Amino acid sequence: MKLTSEKIIVVVGRMIDALGSLMFLKLLAISITKADMGSYLLASSLLAVVLTASFSAFDQGLLRNIADYSKHTILPRRYSAMVTAYALLALTLGVIVSLIMTMGSLGNSLHTVLIPWVFWLACDAIKNLNLTVASGLRSRTLIAIATGVDYTSRILILSLLALYTSPSPTMIIGLLAVSSLAASSVYLLGQRDLVARFSWTDIRITLHDSLTFCWPMIIWGLFGWLQNMSNRWLLDYFTDLSVVAEYGVLVSIASFPVTALLGVIVTYIVPILYERENKHQGSSLDAVVKVAVYCIPAFSMLVLAAGWWHKELVSLLSAAEYAVHSHMLPWIVASASFSAICSILIYAIYAQRRISSLLLANTLPGIFSLAFGYGAVQEYQLDGAILTLILGHLVAGSMFIITYLRARSASGISGTASRGLHER
Repeated sequence: MKLTSEKIIVVVGRMIDALGSLMFLKLLAISITKADMGSYLLASSLLAVVLTASFSAFDQGLLRNIADYSKHTILPRRYSAMVTAYALLALTLGVIVSLIMTMGSLGNSLHTVLIPWVFWLACDAIKNLNLTVASGLRSRTLIAIATGVDYTSRILILSLLALYTSPSPTMIIGLLAVSSLAASSVYLLGQRDLVARFSWTDIRITLHDSLTFCWPMIIWGLFGWLQNMSNRWLLDYFTDLSVVAEYGVLVSIASFPVTALLGVIVTYIVPILYERENKHQGSSLDAVVKVAVYCIPAFSMLVLAAGWWHKELVSLLSAAEYAVHSHMLPWIVASASFSAICSILIYAIYAQRRISSLLLANTLPGIFSLAFGYGAVQEYQLDGAILTLILGHLVAGSMFIITYLRARSASGISGTASRGLHER
């Protein structure tokens, strides 16, 4: 694969993201107690479920439509409309979720952080929207700069807080909201040409366009969250916040390199994949297989590194007290890598606008994780949560393969025909 300036910028941006995340986790691990870490991890998982079941789905719909909006010179109106819509929707959802959390006994440890959490939700939603638009326009340098500002802000603020006090979960969530706001400011400055006057009709049409494409994502967003985050809440229910912290830190360390590598691939290939599919229907089916095969050696290296230096990695990237279960790190990395490689295949289905066919693949792993995890965590606590996570990744990866093969069979395009299409 030819190395171009665009690829280099994508890699740099993702390296900033991965290194920034690791540095922030390290600072948290040495600056706060395990109980406070557990509270923060629960708050971040609550943010994830709201983002995944709503904003992330709309982001994917917008990303798919950016090329059409640009072609018809209506992107500025659509972009400005979505920023406003996201702000209003985030505040509304934030208030609703906060009221639900305070009315029940669920997540008692989060009751004191709900106000800054709503602010964090709004800032993060708008930041991700800006990232989506920049990705669709292939503004790689802007993405790298904004990501750098995001992590620099949060690391500097946390470092200053740690010098004078022991940061509380409320402070941590507040600084994350500020860092997201700083990144959004960079995006807005870099994309200021897209700021334009709009009407409520623009908001309605843009949301409708995204919803037409992404409605299955809203359905399966909750199930994706169950696969990745439900173990935190089960551990909180059956054990305590310190165990939540041990599990969350270990999984975060295992997920960072896999997510970073997958992010480089997806950030680069998705806009190109969509453009090519628009020109040559079916061309994405072979393209994603080639990308997935190219990725196998890189992910294998991650697994080997986790196997050789698991204890050193966990101690280095967090703190020594989190390394008790480090021997499980390579197994988590291996299962996550399998799921990540397989997930590349389904971007051909996104490109073909047939995402309703992904519904089962994106719901079954979540159902499995909740059903199996409830008994496993109750019986084996932390070990049960890790086992559930590993099996959930294997189920997800297998479903991605099955879904891709079905889509390929339904398309009626053979590998030879697809290659011929490329040649023409």
